[in-house]
Amino acid sequence: MKQQVLSSNGHGSCRVSSSSPSPSLAAARTRGTSRPKAKQADPSPPTTPAPGVKSRPRTTTTTTTTTTMAAARRQLPVPAPVRRVNTKDKNKESETVEEEVVRLRGEVEAMRREVQRLLRLNADLQQHRNTQLQVQQSKAIVSSDLSRPPNPPPPPPKKIPGGVPAPPPPPPPPPGQQQRGPSRVCLVNKATALLDMYSSLTKHQRDTQRRTSAAAAQAQAQAQHSSIVDELQNRSTHLLAIKADVETKAEFINDLIKKVHTSIYTDVEQVVTFVDWLDQQLSTLSDETAILKHFNWPERKADALREAASEYRHLKSLVTDISSLNDDGSPTSCEATLRKISSLLDKLEKGMNRLVNLRSSVMPSYKELSIPTDWMLDSGIASKMRLASVNLAKMYMKGVLKELDSRDTAGNEPALVAQSVRFTYRVHQFAGGLDCEAIHAFEELRRRVRPISSP
Repeated sequence: MKQQVLSSNGHGSCRVSSSSPSPSLAAARTRGTSRPKAKQADPSPPTTPAPGVKSRPRTTTTTTTTTTMAAARRQLPVPAPVRRVNTKDKNKESETVEEEVVRLRGEVEAMRREVQRLLRLNADLQQHRNTQLQVQQSKAIVSSDLSRPPNPPPPPPKKIPGGVPAPPPPPPPPPGQQQRGPSRVCLVNKATALLDMYSSLTKHQRDTQRRTSAAAAQAQAQAQHSSIVDELQNRSTHLLAIKADVETKAEFINDLIKKVHTSIYTDVEQVVTFVDWLDQQLSTLSDETAILKHFNWPERKADALREAASEYRHLKSLVTDISSLNDDGSPTSCEATLRKISSLLDKLEKGMNRLVNLRSSVMPSYKELSIPTDWMLDSGIASKMRLASVNLAKMYMKGVLKELDSRDTAGNEPALVAQSVRFTYRVHQFAGGLDCEAIHAFEELRRRVRPISSP
């Protein structure tokens, strides 16, 4: 019966060997029996049996060899336990060290600033002290000069016995070799103080003169302005005309104010008619704004009437331009016609957005001022604008079909068809749909697309 033995090769790996006799094993056993007894342990590591496998004892080895191998096995170094370092602790320690470094840097910067401040204060104090010392020295020199007696005349030259005069005294040393006493320095400092005092006095005088001249110039300008205003008010023809209109047309303006307050309108067309009449009446005044300031003019209602009339007139003229586009028989190119139709659709979209914003913002005030608001609803001018956009789509598709029938658009048919489809989609989104004629034109366009797209 065969039995496996797990042996170690010294590098941590194990080897399973069979217990069946083999020639190599027999030779090894023979060599083991013939080897002399050694006192030292075998340098190769001992074999360690695998768990669950029984190792076969060696019967050929001596007792000394077995004891030596057991002692060597007991002396194997035990690997030290690996200490697991917590990364969180490391991060915390690094963070605390960084915070400490930042705090110390802040303290060093604060101390540096404090040292600089103290140095500046010390320099200022030293400069003030030097200035006081110089002033005291100059005062002492002036007092000593006043109390000093006048210089005595030079003594007569002494004569040496025998009638020969004495030699003159030696000349004074050159100026470079004379010692600079405190008197010379004090004189320079005294002149500096004098210059400073003189500059301060002249600066004060200049400031006083400047303020006086500025006040005089301002007073003169005000007097001239008041005289000019008085002259204009008394001699200006425009102001005289305003005064005349205020005095002579007061009854006329009060009548207009009454009509603005009491007029009742059933639809927006009457508002447009009234606004036109009102503007015509106010145009007879020399200055509408300046004259109406002297009366209780209903500015809020008049401005609202003008705003409503202007918005309705603009949208109505746009719809009229679209409806009259069919009657335009002038010979124009297809590209120019399509560009004009596209620009009209852009104006319709902008006008609709403006109408929606106006309806949400001013409709309450219009109702308060008794101004009609039905034209601002979807059933008013908005429906006419949608129908006008459908007419634009029909004209666009008809123009594209006409261009496709011509022989000049060979190779440009796919671009024209795609452009027409995009424009028709915009109209469909704006108007909320298409009428029967527009749908028929679109179907005709689809029939033209198939042969174009086919290879």
